[in-house]
Amino acid sequence: MTPTRICLVGHSGSGKSTTAAMIHDATGARHLTCEVIKVGAPLYELQQRFYARLGHPLPAGQQDQQLLEGIARWVRKRQPQFLVEDFLDRAERVHAQVLVNDDVRSYDFDYPELRRRGWTAVRVSAPEELRGKRLAAQGYLSLSDASTAGVDDIGVDFEIRNDTTIAALRSKVGLLMERVLPC
Repeated sequence: MTPTRICLVGHSGSGKSTTAAMIHDATGARHLTCEVIKVGAPLYELQQRFYARLGHPLPAGQQDQQLLEGIARWVRKRQPQFLVEDFLDRAERVHAQVLVNDDVRSYDFDYPELRRRGWTAVRVSAPEELRGKRLAAQGYLSLSDASTAGVDDIGVDFEIRNDTTIAALRSKVGLLMERVLPC
C-alpha cells in the first residue's frame, strides 16, 4: 500500500517542523506509523562535519542557514538531482503509513518532483514578525530566507495559518489529518 505523503512548505519559522511533529502525533493517535524524512539530511550531515572539524560541534537541531544554503547551491551545481533522488530513495525504504517532509527548499526542481510523485502539499504560514521571534528563540548561528524565496507563489493542496497558539495549530493539523488520511 502506498503511504500517505505530505510535504510541508513555508518560510523559516512558520512552524513546519512543529506541524510535522503534530502530524506524527496525530497519526500515532490513529494507530498509524509515521516518519518525518528530510530532503536536506545530507546537508545537515555536512554542516555537522564542518563544525566538528572546526572544533565546534553543533548541538542537535542547530542550524547555520547561510552555510546550508551555500552547500545546497554547490551540490545542485555539481549534481542537480542528487538531493531529491537521495530523498526519494530514503523515502522508498521507509515502511510507514504516513511520510512527512518539512524542509523542501527547491521549488523549481525538488518540489515539482515530489508533486509528480503524489506528495500532498501543505503551506504553513505565519506573519513575518512572529517568524522572526521564533527564529531568534531557536538560536540559529545564521539566518537566511533566501532558500524559501518563491514559496508563497507555488501551488499547494492545503494551507495552515500558524499565527496564534499551539492548541490552535494542533486543531488545524487535526482537521488536515481528517482530510488527507485514508481512514
